[in-house]
Amino acid sequence: MKMVKNREIIYSDLKYPEDFIDKIICGDCLDLIKLIPNNSIDIVLTDPPYGLKKEVISGDADLNLFYKILSECDRVLKDNSFFITFFSTKFLPCLFVNNPFNYFWQIVLYCPEGRVRSPIGYTKFMSCFIFKKGEPKIICWNKDIFVDTPGRMVEPDEGYIDHPTPKPKHFIKEILKMFTKDNDLILDPFIGSGSTAVACLQLNRKFIGFEIEEKYYKIALERVQWALRPALKESGKTIKIGR
Repeated sequence: MKMVKNREIIYSDLKYPEDFIDKIICGDCLDLIKLIPNNSIDIVLTDPPYGLKKEVISGDADLNLFYKILSECDRVLKDNSFFITFFSTKFLPCLFVNNPFNYFWQIVLYCPEGRVRSPIGYTKFMSCFIFKKGEPKIICWNKDIFVDTPGRMVEPDEGYIDHPTPKPKHFIKEILKMFTKDNDLILDPFIGSGSTAVACLQLNRKFIGFEIEEKYYKIALERVQWALRPALKESGKTIKIGR
């Protein structure tokens, strides 16, 4: 990873696929996704910074970043593929504005111990919305309501994840099992704390992840190394993932 002043990154030396597949790149997704060829991604699964400015993790109700990335996701996705995204209930109507994909279904994670404030009191669920490009097929039939792990910690086996909105990898794994197969390539342009990458590694899927915040990029890399520990211990090798 080469960084210069003003958080700009030199992308000219990045080559597809060797610098992208099974890598997390610290940079602006709007620039990085343009380096991915047309019709090369099996599925997009992401948790966008809905209603937030891209420069920081907290900000205003600006959804321009999400709208801009949608057209690029459409370009890189193969025909007959799924676009899957978490999205805030508060901004839900905005999800369907200027969206090139067709709505397919909604999957819910019920969080019994969740206590996120909402207009009616507390929210105890998170939603994942399934959109489609063309007419893709579900790989494995399942259900549309899952229950979160016991306890208030998002990842009991990893410990505290220092990110405002980490998504549990076990839930992402359930989604991936429904809509992807072995060796499929998953793109997460807002990979955050790296849950998508960890889930992909544990399910024998390939991934590409982008994250503009260096703090969360480093957390994602640490989690990837954690996920690789069993394989590394068995082989005795050291593997570096990232750029």
